[in-house]
Amino acid sequence: MTAKKRPDTASGEQDVRPGLVTAMFDRVRLIKRKHPDISRRIDGLEGEIREKLMAIKDAIDEFPSMEKELVTVLVINGVHKMCDEILIDSDDVEE
Repeated sequence: MTAKKRPDTASGEQDVRPGLVTAMFDRVRLIKRKHPDISRRIDGLEGEIREKLMAIKDAIDEFPSMEKELVTVLVINGVHKMCDEILIDSDDVEE
């Protein structure tokens, strides 16, 4: 696994400007307002995902402490991989 690198201004990467985060939140808020039904549905599904992840955590907690850390990392890796495959990689197929 590679570590994330910090932006390097010498190589042309920009630092985060003050107000950039606020501007992004405002943009997301506008998008959600334009599509309230979809936004509510996504929020509900995120709640279901949270419940399932809590159930997974409870199951992981049943492992002996020596094995729990490795299993936790493997589960996180699996969930991250699924998110990439479903949410990001699927966009390439649809285009």
